Parts: sequence; structure tokens; C-alpha cells
Amino acid sequence: MLKQVCPIDFGALKQQGFLSPTDKRSRQAEEYRMIKRPLLDNAFGNEAGLVDHGNLIMVTSAMPGEGKTFTSINLAISMAMEQDFTVLLVDCDDLRRSTTRLFELDDHLGLVDVLQEPELDLGEAILHTSLPRLRILPAGKGSGHTPELLASGRMRRLVQELSERYSDRVIIFDTPPLLATSQATTLAQLMGQILVVVEAGKTPMQAVQDAISQLDRNKAIGMVLNKSPEVFKSDYYGGYYGRYE
Repeated sequence: MLKQVCPIDFGALKQQGFLSPTDKRSRQAEEYRMIKRPLLDNAFGNEAGLVDHGNLIMVTSAMPGEGKTFTSINLAISMAMEQDFTVLLVDCDDLRRSTTRLFELDDHLGLVDVLQEPELDLGEAILHTSLPRLRILPAGKGSGHTPELLASGRMRRLVQELSERYSDRVIIFDTPPLLATSQATTLAQLMGQILVVVEAGKTPMQAVQDAISQLDRNKAIGMVLNKSPEVFKSDYYGGYYGRYE
């Protein structure tokens, strides 16, 4: 069966501030290298330090508008530039559907369709892209029962299938904000790693603490500071990853 390919206009994405595969020496490219490296090490590194289901990475935020989709897409592009991994970007935010809309995939099968229709094979909804190592699973058609679908046994089995079908695959889930819906907390239980995006100078510390309190502290939880005007040494700015304490 010939796989459908989603063309990506990286020139248009770059104009919106997104990472481009040609930006190998840019400050933004280096920033995402520093963010992705601990994630990849947790998933595929030294056996003693591996995180359980570490290739399942959830990207979320405390509140809307902090840049979680921006971070999800840039992280997926950066990881897809690696030589040893393929990346699947999953749009789990059925309310905003920002990833799906950015790539103009509103009319395509997606996650919700697979959850609603047991006879539908997951592979029919996953799209190859013009970036060879990047795949996309759009949000799919909207459903008033999406929170229940995401909490279902079928979702758990689907996530397990995504994690285990290809040993070299990283799956990045763009999910709703933790304080906006119950869906993000439900999804967090299925993940190996969680990346929380925080908008510099805007998100109240209490909101960040409230969001983190909803997560299992035994999981690998990272934080990324987005839209920071500060520039640190080595030209790295705006990001931090580490287990939350």
C-alpha cells in the first residue's frame, strides 16, 4: 500500500519562527539539540538509565498559549534530523488542533477516528512527510466524547502499540494544557516522559506548581522556558530539562 505523503513547506514554517532542517548551525537548532538530548538518552541511552516507555514524550503546558505546539513541532523536526530515529508527531489536542491545522490536515483521518472505529488500522491514519524521518498522526474528526476516548482501554492499547511497534521510533504527543482540561492528566499517565512548556514572564509560578502537582512525580518531567529574552552562555537560551523536584 502506497503511503500518503504530507508535504511540508519549511520556508513558510521558518517565516513563522519554526525550526528548519537547513538550520543546522543556528542558535535555535542548538537550543533544541540541548532539549532533545536528555529525552533521547532517557529513551535509548545507557541501559541502567533508561526510562520506562521513554520513547513516549508528552509536550504540554500549564495554560493555553505558552507555546506547546511550537515546541512539539520544533522538537519533532530536530529529532527527525537524527540519523538513528524516526519521529511520530501526534496531535492530541482536539480542541485547538494546532498541529493538524498548521499542516492543513483537517480532512485526514487521525487519532479520534482510530479510537472511534475499531476496524480502522492505525497505519491508515499515520502520514509520511517530506522530511523522511518524520511522521504525523493528525487529530482526526472532532468528537464530544474525546475525553472518554482518551481515557479508554483502546487508547491505552494504541499508545502501547505506538511505543512497541518500532523500537527506534520517538512518539511526541502535543496535548492540551494541564489546567485547561482533564485530558492532559489522563494522557500523562500513559507517557514515559513529560515536557512542560512555560512562557517566560507570563505564566504565574502558582500555575506551574498547580500543573506539576497533577503529574506522577516518579516520571521523568522536564521544563522548557519559552519566549525568554535572555541569552545564556554558549548562545543557549530559553530552555531547561531535568527531573522536577
